[in-house]
Amino acid sequence: MRHFPSRLKVPHYRDSMIRQLEDIQPVTTSHGVGSKRVLLSSNESGCSLTQIAVTQLRAGEIATAHIHPDMQEAFYVLDGELEIVLNDEHTVCRKDSFVYVDKCTSHELRALTSTRIMTIGCVIEASRNKLYPMLFKPNRKTLVWGTEDWTVSSVPNSESEVENGTWARYNLSEVIARRPQEILGRQTVLRFGNQLPLLTKIIDAHQDLSIQVHPDDAMARREHNKLGKSEMWYILDAAPGAYLYAGFRQHITPEEYKFRVANGTITQVLAKHEVHKGDVFYLPAGRVHAICGGIRLAEVQQSSDVTYRIFDYNRPGLDGRPRELHTDLAAQAIDFQVYPEYKTEHTENQDEANELLNTPYFSIKVIETTDQFHRNMIKYDSFVILMNLGTTDCRIRTRATGDEITLPKDTSCLIPAAIADYDIIHIPSPSKGEDGRGSSKLLEVFINNKKSITRMISDFFHMN
Repeated sequence: MRHFPSRLKVPHYRDSMIRQLEDIQPVTTSHGVGSKRVLLSSNESGCSLTQIAVTQLRAGEIATAHIHPDMQEAFYVLDGELEIVLNDEHTVCRKDSFVYVDKCTSHELRALTSTRIMTIGCVIEASRNKLYPMLFKPNRKTLVWGTEDWTVSSVPNSESEVENGTWARYNLSEVIARRPQEILGRQTVLRFGNQLPLLTKIIDAHQDLSIQVHPDDAMARREHNKLGKSEMWYILDAAPGAYLYAGFRQHITPEEYKFRVANGTITQVLAKHEVHKGDVFYLPAGRVHAICGGIRLAEVQQSSDVTYRIFDYNRPGLDGRPRELHTDLAAQAIDFQVYPEYKTEHTENQDEANELLNTPYFSIKVIETTDQFHRNMIKYDSFVILMNLGTTDCRIRTRATGDEITLPKDTSCLIPAAIADYDIIHIPSPSKGEDGRGSSKLLEVFINNKKSITRMISDFFHMN
């Protein structure tokens, strides 16, 4: 008679195992709906398997649309009925249905009845191409009027350098070139190519900046083969009585414009705005503007370094020479129309994603939280830049990968489009606020591709 060992061996000298489903304690799924019993975890498998589990969903429960950037996943329906949405494909699955989901494929599960499914995940080994929230080394520029911190930039010769993770020491364009669609978003790449289309800054104006204007996309492409430059200002701090210029307060002709530039009276016809913390100004290409001394602000703009300087108070640059003016090019770019309002009105409710702007070039929301705030931005098919405007650090944790970073105040991180499902986690500060906790405040910056990808993400998925 042959005798078999009571415990068989498998590769990597791991013990074989036999488990009964009913003996395994159920836990909540990562989507916060349903429960699962984990048959085999990643630390037990010794290979690229992340998990084998049986998941139970009650009728009506939905595992909302999400993407795994480095993992393939499969579902086997044990019993019940559910609808699975793969990109724009809706399929009703019943007992014995098998569904395979490739990496970077948006998928959503909707239980039509009480349903049990077996889930199997397998990591694609690609550590060098790993996607995670990227932090960047400081990139400060000292100018005649103050300083600019370019927190996230892919502008040539001023690119951000990754500071954390496997991409450390690479510049942003090098990283994007390896996985453009997963980092920028497929629709973003179709619109803008493989370059980050936005630039974010923190500007500290000790003196007045020059009176200036930026060209639109058509003019910038024609004259410089670059993007145009629309931008937004969010006031972080302002000295008492501090002001800025944005737009015209009265109508002038192009001829009067040139006359006033020549005799130094151009500011007399500009709209002057006293500013306070939290004010927002949108500056579309063509709007004459200038930040003045005593203002600290966050700036979001198209990724362009094209600026036409109109008037600079006859002051020299850091090299002692007069700064170049671009009077004629500016005249071609300027929008001379007078508008009834230049400041952007908005609300800021705590623990909400408050919309500041939704433009063809960028969308911006402001978030302030005292605890933990979940954001699922997958539907926009866009990278997300988070700018920490608070007085303390906070943490960002992505749900698809489990990666967590600390985002220091006055810095920004970039979250790739494929993993833009994350938690903003406030770090309490005993010295902040009456309750000893304080709050975290961030600008959330992205490209709104939702209208372009409504066939990819079901309109059922409504989330701010």
